[in-house]
Amino acid sequence: MQVKSHKVVAIAAAIALAVVGTLATSSSANAAGTSLKGVKITVGSKDFTESIVLSKIIKQLVIANGGQVVDKTNIKGSATTREALVKGEIHAYWEYTGTAWLVYQKQTDVNISPKDMYTKVAAGDKKAKVKWLPMTSFNNTYAWAITKANATKYGIKTYSDLAKKLPAGSAWCVESEFQSRPDGWAGFKTKYGISDSNIETKVLDTGAIYQATKDGQCMVGEVFATDGRIGALGLMVPTEDLAYFPPYNAAITITDATAKKYPNLVKVLSPIAGKISNGTMQNLNARIDVLGEDADEVAKSFIRAAGLVK
Repeated sequence: MQVKSHKVVAIAAAIALAVVGTLATSSSANAAGTSLKGVKITVGSKDFTESIVLSKIIKQLVIANGGQVVDKTNIKGSATTREALVKGEIHAYWEYTGTAWLVYQKQTDVNISPKDMYTKVAAGDKKAKVKWLPMTSFNNTYAWAITKANATKYGIKTYSDLAKKLPAGSAWCVESEFQSRPDGWAGFKTKYGISDSNIETKVLDTGAIYQATKDGQCMVGEVFATDGRIGALGLMVPTEDLAYFPPYNAAITITDATAKKYPNLVKVLSPIAGKISNGTMQNLNARIDVLGEDADEVAKSFIRAAGLVK
Protein backbone atom coordinates (compact mmCIF):
# COMPACT_ATOMS: atom_id res chain seq x y z
CA MET A 1 0.00 0.00 0.00
CA GLN A 2 1.28 3.44 -0.92
CA VAL A 3 1.14 5.85 2.01
CA LYS A 4 1.04 9.58 1.30
CA SER A 5 3.01 11.92 3.52
CA HIS A 6 1.25 14.60 5.54
CA LYS A 7 2.83 17.17 3.23
CA VAL A 8 1.32 15.59 0.11
CA VAL A 9 -2.08 15.27 1.78
CA ALA A 10 -1.93 18.94 2.74
CA ILE A 11 -1.03 19.91 -0.82
CA ALA A 12 -3.92 17.80 -2.13
CA ALA A 13 -6.35 19.50 0.24
CA ALA A 14 -5.10 22.93 -0.76
CA ILE A 15 -5.44 22.10 -4.44
CA ALA A 16 -8.97 20.76 -3.96
CA LEU A 17 -10.04 23.91 -2.12
CA ALA A 18 -8.43 26.11 -4.74
CA VAL A 19 -10.22 24.30 -7.55
CA VAL A 20 -13.59 24.67 -5.83
CA GLY A 21 -12.88 28.33 -5.15
CA THR A 22 -11.91 29.19 -8.68
CA LEU A 23 -14.82 27.26 -10.17
CA ALA A 24 -17.33 28.91 -7.85
CA THR A 25 -16.50 32.34 -9.27
CA SER A 26 -17.53 31.38 -12.79
CA SER A 27 -20.93 32.66 -13.89
CA SER A 28 -20.95 30.98 -17.30
CA ALA A 29 -24.07 29.06 -18.24
CA ASN A 30 -23.62 25.39 -18.92
CA ALA A 31 -25.26 22.77 -21.07
CA ALA A 32 -25.54 20.08 -18.41
CA GLY A 33 -28.00 17.40 -19.44
CA THR A 34 -27.76 17.96 -23.20
CA SER A 35 -27.84 14.56 -24.90
CA LEU A 36 -24.94 13.61 -27.14
CA LYS A 37 -26.35 10.19 -27.98
CA GLY A 38 -25.16 9.25 -31.46
CA VAL A 39 -22.13 11.55 -31.30
CA LYS A 40 -18.82 9.84 -32.02
CA ILE A 41 -15.62 11.87 -32.20
CA THR A 42 -11.86 11.44 -31.97
CA VAL A 43 -10.17 13.77 -29.49
CA GLY A 44 -6.49 14.67 -29.69
CA SER A 45 -4.01 16.71 -27.70
CA LYS A 46 -0.40 17.78 -27.70
CA ASP A 47 2.16 15.91 -25.65
CA PHE A 48 2.21 17.81 -22.36
CA THR A 49 0.08 17.61 -19.23
CA GLU A 50 -2.06 20.70 -19.71
CA SER A 51 -3.03 19.85 -23.27
CA ILE A 52 -3.75 16.25 -22.29
CA VAL A 53 -5.98 17.04 -19.30
CA LEU A 54 -7.88 19.71 -21.23
CA SER A 55 -8.70 17.22 -23.96
CA LYS A 56 -9.56 14.58 -21.36
CA ILE A 57 -12.17 17.08 -20.15
CA ILE A 58 -13.67 17.08 -23.65
CA LYS A 59 -13.61 13.27 -23.64
CA GLN A 60 -15.23 12.86 -20.24
CA LEU A 61 -17.89 15.48 -20.90
CA VAL A 62 -18.90 13.85 -24.18
CA ILE A 63 -19.04 10.42 -22.53
CA ALA A 64 -21.04 11.79 -19.58
CA ASN A 65 -23.64 13.10 -22.02
CA GLY A 66 -24.00 9.82 -23.90
CA GLY A 67 -21.48 10.24 -26.72
CA GLN A 68 -18.55 8.09 -27.76
CA VAL A 69 -14.90 9.15 -27.91
CA VAL A 70 -11.78 7.71 -29.48
CA ASP A 71 -8.87 8.94 -27.36
CA LYS A 72 -5.83 10.06 -29.38
CA THR A 73 -4.38 12.42 -26.81
CA ASN A 74 -0.61 12.87 -26.41
CA ILE A 75 0.38 13.59 -30.03
CA LYS A 76 3.96 14.83 -30.25
CA GLY A 77 4.30 18.47 -31.27
CA SER A 78 1.97 21.35 -32.14
CA ALA A 79 2.35 21.07 -35.92
CA THR A 80 1.58 17.35 -35.90
CA THR A 81 -1.52 17.82 -33.76
CA ARG A 82 -2.79 20.69 -35.89
CA GLU A 83 -2.21 18.67 -39.07
CA ALA A 84 -4.20 15.78 -37.61
CA LEU A 85 -7.14 18.15 -37.04
CA VAL A 86 -7.02 19.72 -40.49
CA LYS A 87 -6.87 16.28 -42.11
CA GLY A 88 -9.80 15.05 -40.03
CA GLU A 89 -7.75 12.39 -38.25
CA ILE A 90 -8.93 13.97 -35.00
CA HIS A 91 -12.04 16.12 -34.62
CA ALA A 92 -11.18 18.38 -31.67
CA TYR A 93 -8.34 19.50 -29.44
CA TRP A 94 -7.30 22.58 -27.46
CA GLU A 95 -5.10 25.13 -29.20
CA TYR A 96 -3.48 28.37 -28.04
CA THR A 97 -4.14 31.68 -29.75
CA GLY A 98 -0.48 32.70 -29.87
CA THR A 99 0.53 29.40 -31.47
CA ALA A 100 -2.13 29.68 -34.17
CA TRP A 101 -1.28 33.32 -34.80
CA LEU A 102 2.47 32.91 -35.18
CA VAL A 103 2.99 29.31 -36.25
CA TYR A 104 0.00 28.40 -38.42
CA GLN A 105 -1.08 31.79 -39.70
CA LYS A 106 2.48 33.15 -40.00
CA GLN A 107 1.72 36.52 -38.40
CA THR A 108 4.45 38.57 -36.71
CA ASP A 109 2.67 41.24 -34.65
CA VAL A 110 2.68 40.28 -30.96
CA ASN A 111 1.56 43.66 -29.62
CA ILE A 112 -2.08 42.66 -29.62
CA SER A 113 -4.70 42.10 -26.92
CA PRO A 114 -5.84 38.56 -26.06
CA LYS A 115 -9.39 39.27 -27.28
CA ASP A 116 -8.25 40.75 -30.58
CA MET A 117 -5.84 37.89 -31.20
CA TYR A 118 -8.61 35.36 -30.58
CA THR A 119 -10.91 37.16 -33.01
CA LYS A 120 -8.21 37.28 -35.67
CA VAL A 121 -7.11 33.64 -35.38
CA ALA A 122 -10.73 32.44 -35.42
CA ALA A 123 -11.37 34.45 -38.59
CA GLY A 124 -8.11 33.32 -40.14
CA ASP A 125 -8.89 29.66 -39.55
CA LYS A 126 -12.14 29.75 -41.53
CA LYS A 127 -10.25 28.92 -44.71
CA ALA A 128 -8.74 25.90 -42.94
CA LYS A 129 -12.30 24.83 -42.04
CA VAL A 130 -11.47 24.96 -38.34
CA LYS A 131 -13.92 26.45 -35.84
CA TRP A 132 -12.78 28.06 -32.58
CA LEU A 133 -15.04 27.69 -29.56
CA PRO A 134 -14.89 30.33 -26.75
CA MET A 135 -11.46 31.00 -25.29
CA THR A 136 -10.41 30.67 -21.66
CA SER A 137 -9.30 33.59 -19.52
CA PHE A 138 -6.09 31.75 -18.61
CA ASN A 139 -2.94 32.59 -20.53
CA ASN A 140 -0.42 29.78 -20.72
CA THR A 141 2.39 31.85 -22.11
CA TYR A 142 5.96 30.65 -22.29
CA ALA A 143 7.95 31.72 -19.26
CA TRP A 144 11.39 31.39 -17.68
CA ALA A 145 11.83 29.90 -14.23
CA ILE A 146 14.70 30.04 -11.76
CA THR A 147 14.91 28.76 -8.20
CA LYS A 148 13.86 31.27 -5.58
CA ALA A 149 17.27 30.79 -3.94
CA ASN A 150 19.14 31.75 -7.11
CA ALA A 151 16.79 34.64 -7.77
CA THR A 152 17.67 36.03 -4.35
CA LYS A 153 21.38 35.27 -4.73
CA TYR A 154 21.73 37.08 -8.06
CA GLY A 155 19.06 39.77 -7.61
CA ILE A 156 16.75 38.46 -10.32
CA LYS A 157 13.42 40.24 -10.69
CA THR A 158 12.99 40.56 -14.48
CA TYR A 159 13.94 38.75 -17.66
CA SER A 160 16.49 41.49 -18.30
CA ASP A 161 18.10 40.53 -15.00
CA LEU A 162 18.33 36.93 -16.22
CA ALA A 163 20.12 38.16 -19.32
CA LYS A 164 22.56 40.44 -17.48
CA LYS A 165 23.17 39.25 -13.92
CA LEU A 166 23.76 35.50 -14.08
CA PRO A 167 27.31 34.07 -14.17
CA ALA A 168 28.92 33.45 -17.55
CA GLY A 169 28.25 29.96 -18.83
CA SER A 170 24.95 29.57 -16.97
CA ALA A 171 22.80 26.79 -18.45
CA TRP A 172 19.48 27.76 -20.04
CA CYS A 173 17.28 24.71 -20.63
CA VAL A 174 14.74 24.65 -23.45
CA GLU A 175 12.62 21.98 -25.11
CA SER A 176 13.02 21.10 -28.78
CA GLU A 177 9.88 22.81 -30.13
CA PHE A 178 10.79 26.10 -28.46
CA GLN A 179 14.13 26.08 -30.30
CA SER A 180 12.47 26.29 -33.72
CA ARG A 181 9.35 28.37 -33.07
CA PRO A 182 9.07 31.94 -34.43
CA ASP A 183 8.21 33.01 -30.87
CA GLY A 184 10.97 30.86 -29.43
CA TRP A 185 14.58 30.81 -28.34
CA ALA A 186 16.33 32.69 -31.17
CA GLY A 187 13.96 35.65 -31.02
CA PHE A 188 14.09 35.79 -27.23
CA LYS A 189 17.89 35.95 -27.25
CA THR A 190 17.80 38.77 -29.77
CA LYS A 191 15.16 40.70 -27.83
CA TYR A 192 17.07 40.51 -24.55
CA GLY A 193 20.59 40.73 -25.93
CA ILE A 194 21.71 37.24 -24.90
CA SER A 195 24.84 35.95 -26.61
CA ASP A 196 25.39 32.22 -27.24
CA SER A 197 29.03 32.73 -26.31
CA ASN A 198 28.03 33.71 -22.77
CA ILE A 199 25.59 30.89 -21.96
CA GLU A 200 25.13 27.15 -22.32
CA THR A 201 21.95 25.91 -24.04
CA LYS A 202 20.61 22.50 -23.04
CA VAL A 203 17.72 20.79 -24.82
CA LEU A 204 15.54 18.64 -22.56
CA ASP A 205 12.10 17.06 -22.73
CA THR A 206 9.42 19.56 -21.68
CA GLY A 207 8.51 17.78 -18.46
CA ALA A 208 12.13 17.31 -17.40
CA ILE A 209 12.99 21.01 -17.29
CA TYR A 210 11.16 21.79 -14.04
CA GLN A 211 13.01 19.24 -11.93
CA ALA A 212 16.31 19.94 -13.70
CA THR A 213 15.97 23.63 -12.80
CA LYS A 214 15.22 22.79 -9.19
CA ASP A 215 18.20 20.41 -9.05
CA GLY A 216 20.65 22.89 -10.60
CA GLN A 217 21.17 21.18 -13.94
CA CYS A 218 19.59 24.31 -15.41
CA MET A 219 20.13 27.80 -14.06
CA VAL A 220 17.12 28.95 -16.08
CA GLY A 221 14.35 26.72 -17.45
CA GLU A 222 11.77 27.35 -20.15
CA VAL A 223 8.37 26.56 -18.65
CA PHE A 224 4.64 27.12 -19.12
CA ALA A 225 3.14 29.85 -16.96
CA THR A 226 0.20 27.74 -15.76
CA ASP A 227 2.23 24.70 -14.73
CA GLY A 228 1.61 23.60 -11.15
CA ARG A 229 5.22 22.48 -10.68
CA ILE A 230 6.53 26.04 -10.62
CA GLY A 231 5.33 26.70 -7.09
CA ALA A 232 5.59 23.10 -5.93
CA LEU A 233 9.33 22.91 -6.73
CA GLY A 234 10.28 26.27 -5.25
CA LEU A 235 10.73 28.03 -8.59
CA MET A 236 9.74 31.57 -9.52
CA VAL A 237 9.06 33.37 -12.79
CA PRO A 238 10.60 36.85 -13.12
CA THR A 239 8.67 39.69 -14.76
CA GLU A 240 8.72 39.92 -18.56
CA ASP A 241 9.87 43.52 -18.77
CA LEU A 242 10.37 43.67 -22.56
CA ALA A 243 7.28 42.48 -24.42
CA TYR A 244 8.18 39.37 -26.40
CA PHE A 245 5.71 36.53 -25.85
CA PRO A 246 2.20 36.96 -27.34
CA PRO A 247 -0.98 35.88 -25.51
CA TYR A 248 -1.58 32.13 -25.33
CA ASN A 249 -5.22 31.78 -24.33
CA ALA A 250 -6.59 28.30 -24.92
CA ALA A 251 -9.72 27.35 -26.84
CA ILE A 252 -11.19 24.19 -28.26
CA THR A 253 -10.64 23.92 -32.00
CA ILE A 254 -13.00 21.64 -33.88
CA THR A 255 -13.41 20.82 -37.55
CA ASP A 256 -16.23 22.65 -39.31
CA ALA A 257 -17.62 19.34 -40.49
CA THR A 258 -17.86 18.03 -36.93
CA ALA A 259 -19.47 21.24 -35.64
CA LYS A 260 -22.09 21.11 -38.40
CA LYS A 261 -22.75 17.39 -37.95
CA TYR A 262 -23.15 17.66 -34.16
CA PRO A 263 -24.55 21.07 -33.15
CA ASN A 264 -25.31 19.75 -29.66
CA LEU A 265 -21.61 18.96 -29.26
CA VAL A 266 -20.75 22.63 -29.72
CA LYS A 267 -23.46 23.50 -27.19
CA VAL A 268 -21.97 21.10 -24.61
CA LEU A 269 -18.32 22.03 -25.14
CA SER A 270 -18.62 25.82 -25.38
CA PRO A 271 -19.16 26.50 -21.63
CA ILE A 272 -15.94 24.72 -20.59
CA ALA A 273 -13.77 27.75 -21.33
CA GLY A 274 -15.63 29.95 -18.86
CA LYS A 275 -14.87 27.50 -16.06
CA ILE A 276 -11.06 27.59 -16.29
CA SER A 277 -9.07 30.49 -14.82
CA ASN A 278 -5.28 30.65 -14.43
CA GLY A 279 -5.62 29.32 -10.88
CA THR A 280 -7.89 26.47 -11.93
CA MET A 281 -5.48 25.41 -14.68
CA GLN A 282 -2.49 25.49 -12.33
CA ASN A 283 -4.39 23.29 -9.90
CA LEU A 284 -5.46 20.78 -12.54
CA ASN A 285 -1.86 20.53 -13.74
CA ALA A 286 -0.56 20.15 -10.18
CA ARG A 287 -2.95 17.31 -9.42
CA ILE A 288 -1.33 15.32 -12.21
CA ASP A 289 2.31 16.46 -12.13
CA VAL A 290 2.72 16.95 -8.37
CA LEU A 291 0.22 14.55 -6.83
CA GLY A 292 0.35 11.89 -9.53
CA GLU A 293 -3.39 11.67 -10.18
CA ASP A 294 -4.71 10.14 -13.40
CA ALA A 295 -5.65 12.69 -16.08
CA ASP A 296 -9.00 11.03 -16.85
CA GLU A 297 -9.94 11.00 -13.16
CA VAL A 298 -8.94 14.66 -12.80
CA ALA A 299 -11.11 15.49 -15.82
CA LYS A 300 -14.09 13.59 -14.39
CA SER A 301 -13.87 15.40 -11.07
CA PHE A 302 -13.50 18.76 -12.82
CA ILE A 303 -16.64 18.46 -14.93
CA ARG A 304 -18.64 17.55 -11.83
CA ALA A 305 -17.21 20.36 -9.70
CA ALA A 306 -17.73 22.85 -12.54
CA GLY A 307 -21.40 21.92 -12.90
CA LEU A 308 -20.89 20.80 -16.48
CA VAL A 309 -22.77 17.57 -15.80
CA LYS A 310 -25.80 16.92 -13.62
